[in-house]
Amino acid sequence: MRTVASGLMEKNTALIPSDTTADSFAMHIEALRKMDISDRAQMMFELSDNLRSIVESGIRRRHPDYSAEEIQRAALGLTIDRALFNDAFGGGEVPA
Repeated sequence: MRTVASGLMEKNTALIPSDTTADSFAMHIEALRKMDISDRAQMMFELSDNLRSIVESGIRRRHPDYSAEEIQRAALGLTIDRALFNDAFGGGEVPA
């Protein structure tokens, strides 16, 4: 049976992660396509929260003396545009 995912893979096999079989990737794509928009949004927010936690953990490891506020500021400095960061925090070096 030809699915949308199998058609996608035929066009660009570079999309398949090296540790994933083509069949597993196709099942993953089909599952994502069947999700409704609220489920996709929830997944996106969870991924965003997880990424922020990972970034903050890295900063905390490099700078154990930072306060919670300094960790948040450093994380912002790594994730937002430099000009926006400078506008928000008055310039200076990004403390990451």
